[in-house]
Amino acid sequence: MEAEEGLRARSKGIRAEPGAARFALLIVLLHATVVALHAAAHRILNIEASPSQTLFIVIFIMAAPLLAGALIWTGARAAGAALLALSMAGALLFGLYNHFILVSPDHVLHISGDSRAWVMMFQLTAVLLALSEGMGVVAGLLTLKRGRAVL
Repeated sequence: MEAEEGLRARSKGIRAEPGAARFALLIVLLHATVVALHAAAHRILNIEASPSQTLFIVIFIMAAPLLAGALIWTGARAAGAALLALSMAGALLFGLYNHFILVSPDHVLHISGDSRAWVMMFQLTAVLLALSEGMGVVAGLLTLKRGRAVL
């Protein structure tokens, strides 16, 4: 029954998803867009991450939310929602610390570069990342809660 509903929902696209799951999928897409813009600002401003930071970024900030969205989309809502909430919580803590607390070249008030537009892009996307990650935690928890209520 659940697999049949998942198949029917996938065939209708995102509009067929329940409200919390749809919200989660939209947050995943928004977050991926902001991540891409923030990564571009990092490259242009020559702000490099350490190897361990890069590993965390690739796994928890880039891949895990996309995998969570795919799981939610394909009907594995509980697993996807849990992964989304956990990965976004980790990403939020990482970003808050590196962009707003730790004084480093990655701190929003210590960015330097020749292009004021890219400095502003970096600062704006750092804030948008924090907002989208916070919303991702909420969306994951809501999707998880709604999914359990149905079971």
